[in-house]
Amino acid sequence: MSLRIIRGCTLIVNDDANLFLNIDTLKLPSLEETTETFQPAGSDMEVDIAGLGVKAFTLQMKLKSHSSGIVGLFGGAPGHRDHFTGKKYIVDEETGQEHEHAIDVTGRFTKIDVEEMAGGKASGYDHEIKSIFEYTEFWDGKVLHRFSFKRGGWLIRGGNEIGVRRRQILGI
Repeated sequence: MSLRIIRGCTLIVNDDANLFLNIDTLKLPSLEETTETFQPAGSDMEVDIAGLGVKAFTLQMKLKSHSSGIVGLFGGAPGHRDHFTGKKYIVDEETGQEHEHAIDVTGRFTKIDVEEMAGGKASGYDHEIKSIFEYTEFWDGKVLHRFSFKRGGWLIRGGNEIGVRRRQILGI
C-alpha cells in the first residue's frame, strides 16, 4: 500500500453551508466497541467481552471563524438534528490517484468552546457534534460503514450488509 496524503477537507452543514474556508481541523468519530471485563471464578486472567455494541459517536472540528450561522446551530428543540457531510481529498503519492473519503452524519452541536483570544492570531471555536442518529462513511462513493440508531445499529460494516435477519425479526 502506498502513502496517501490528505490534501484538503471540508464540512458541509445542512447541504447549504460549505465550511472549506473556515475549517481548521476535522476529526471523524472514533469507532470503538463497548466491552465488559469478565474474570470467571477460579480463573487467573480476565478477558474483555466484545460485541456488546458501539460507543456513541462524536465528531469534532475546529473553525477559524465567528459565524453566527454556525454558532446559532447549537442546541435546539428536542428531536432537532442537523445534517453534516465531511469530505477529505486524498492523493496517492506514488500513483497520483485521487480519492474521496466522506462521511454523512445526522446529529447536534452539543458543545461550542471559544479558543483563547490573542492579538495577531486567528481564533475560533472548537465544536462537538453528538447525539448522532445516522452515520455513513464512504470511500470513493462506495459505502464502507452505515449505522442507524433508529434501525438498531450497523446496517453495513466493512462494505458488507449485516443484521438483515435481525431487523426482519424485530420489525425495524
